[in-house]
Amino acid sequence: MALSGKLTKKLVENLGAGRHGDGNGLYLVVDPSGARRWIVRVVVKGLKNKNGGPLRTDFGLGSADLVTINQARERALEYRRMARQGLNPRYNAQQDVPTFEEVAQQVHIERLPT
Repeated sequence: MALSGKLTKKLVENLGAGRHGDGNGLYLVVDPSGARRWIVRVVVKGLKNKNGGPLRTDFGLGSADLVTINQARERALEYRRMARQGLNPRYNAQQDVPTFEEVAQQVHIERLPT
């Protein structure tokens, strides 16, 4: 499914320093040095910040050199869905954490020649 927004691939490559919105909380942040990164801002349903307001949080999605605009839009959508369900993406994002057994097998294979 192709998600759409305000930014295009050409704009992502050529925009100057600043914070540029794509829509739905997705932003391209361009540093004065030219470094480009994606962030998404979400409001986590049911959670409050220390001042009692809604918990609004920014999450980094990666460098624009490594993460395409479509990948950033898909990740942002996933984070927004989690936040809408009351899950904080900071703690509930899918992580591929290997099990101890998987790591042990990999180390065994790597050390086998020695």
